[in-house]
Amino acid sequence: MFAFLLFLVILAPPVLANVVLAVRLRDAVLRGGARTLPARTRAAWRQGTRRPVWPALLAVVAGAGLLTFGLERLYLATVADGPRWGVDVVLLTLALGLLGAVVCGGLAGLAAATVARVRGFGAGGIAGLLALVAVAAGTAAAHLPLRAAYRADPGSFPAVANLGDGDLLAPFEIFVAVLIWALPWSVLGAALGARSVTADRSAPRDVWQLLLDMTTADLPEHRAAWGAALRAELAAIDPRPERRRFALGGAWAAVRSGRPRGTWMAAAVVAVAVAVGNFAASRWSLTHDRGGVLDFWLAFPSVLLLAVAFVTAWRSRSFGSGMRTGALSGLAAMVAVLAVSIPEAVVWANRRAGYLSTGDAVPPSWQSAVLDVLRLDFLVVMVVFWLVGTAGGAALGTAFGRRRPAGASD
Repeated sequence: MFAFLLFLVILAPPVLANVVLAVRLRDAVLRGGARTLPARTRAAWRQGTRRPVWPALLAVVAGAGLLTFGLERLYLATVADGPRWGVDVVLLTLALGLLGAVVCGGLAGLAAATVARVRGFGAGGIAGLLALVAVAAGTAAAHLPLRAAYRADPGSFPAVANLGDGDLLAPFEIFVAVLIWALPWSVLGAALGARSVTADRSAPRDVWQLLLDMTTADLPEHRAAWGAALRAELAAIDPRPERRRFALGGAWAAVRSGRPRGTWMAAAVVAVAVAVGNFAASRWSLTHDRGGVLDFWLAFPSVLLLAVAFVTAWRSRSFGSGMRTGALSGLAAMVAVLAVSIPEAVVWANRRAGYLSTGDAVPPSWQSAVLDVLRLDFLVVMVVFWLVGTAGGAALGTAFGRRRPAGASD
């Protein structure tokens, strides 16, 4: 059951992206006919690769390659010592790779939204897609030589007991595969960035105008007029130092601007639901010998955060509002998981039932059982899947919310 719920959470962004793309293509066909699609595609490609996009892509390739090179060397230097530290370095690296793929999806969406704000949906989608391709290219360029060396002489690399032959570098190869999940965010970011572009689209005056435009473009309805006033005031400022100071201050104020209504209530509801569900899952698994609650930690809060972010984004028509509420609710969920799981881990240890997380082995002491709950790799994996649920819910809620007539009641 929990695996099915997790599958739905992961599936939400790709499904929404396909719907957005289908609607955009339908609108383009209705406006100009199917024969105009090739010309529109070529125009989107040219706009999506114009300066400063392609220099930025080259920088992404170089940055991804250098980061991969450094992380792989750090991984090889520490992977054999992980068990002595009480950390599964392979699992931790895999979890961080998943988190990295999620972050890359967010950066691709931001790049797509930035370009789409100035050049339209098609150009934004192309730019976001190429950003992910650049990440994959840089990662592969750094990883493939190491992979070839490992294949040629495995004996010169560290040996890890819980890995089979040829699996030592699997976490880095899985990262490239998981980037596929990030592809839909190019479409979603372009749709969010292009929604407020008018027919008389023009290039931003400078990077400070673009920064303020992007941070105030997705404010809730009750703050939209304030964002417009900030943009108008920046347009009246000419000296560059003053423009920079004003834009940075306005962007920071917009990012932390007013929590949506019901944020604390949503966080409290999520905390209570996760605490009750965690306790019930622990006792049910203990009674029926089902083996741990790690699947509950991953799936159930992810679904709750998707729902919270969806409702908030739907009410406010704002992706950012959904993410902010989801983040606070996720923090409340983490507190609830730890508050319930730590004493439950002690119960499992005293009953010789194994570790609470997976139900395998028997902890030598209650301290070991508690430390298993606080393992960094487990916490990172939870954050990854909860973040996926929050982002998917915010994107869905924003898409549905903006289909409502303005001023419609909640």
